[in-house]
Amino acid sequence: MYVHPGAGWHIREFERRDYRPCYQLFRDCLKEFPWRGPAAPYLRQLFNSLPTARAWVAEEPQAGVVGFMTMRPQSGYVDHLFVDRDWRLCGVGRGLLQVGREEMDQPLLLDVDAQNLAARKAYEALGWRVMARTGDDNREQIRLIGP
Repeated sequence: MYVHPGAGWHIREFERRDYRPCYQLFRDCLKEFPWRGPAAPYLRQLFNSLPTARAWVAEEPQAGVVGFMTMRPQSGYVDHLFVDRDWRLCGVGRGLLQVGREEMDQPLLLDVDAQNLAARKAYEALGWRVMARTGDDNREQIRLIGP
């Protein structure tokens, strides 16, 4: 599907065996978002979304799953996009978004926490634009549209 020959990882469609590594990766990433509070509701949301979403994983042969993305195919809305801390800035997120964009053949949409400055900077560098803001101070979300 998508291969990054220099970094050694590739992107493929989500398979049943990916539930556990994606769940673990998501749980680890949620620790970086203390403003979100308890992880349980978000973990349940991921678990419930996987059967009905289009999903892809980025996998490196030695490290296993290093990132994943879920998307609503009807709307091109990206529910989840998470990359292992050790694999950030290696093109994993960009590759996952590229696969989703090619699948939809239209710009993608996603929400990012206003407090997640690193993600906001990364999306901006990739050409994503702000469409709207919702929520209050601790739960503010920014809706972005991809290039």
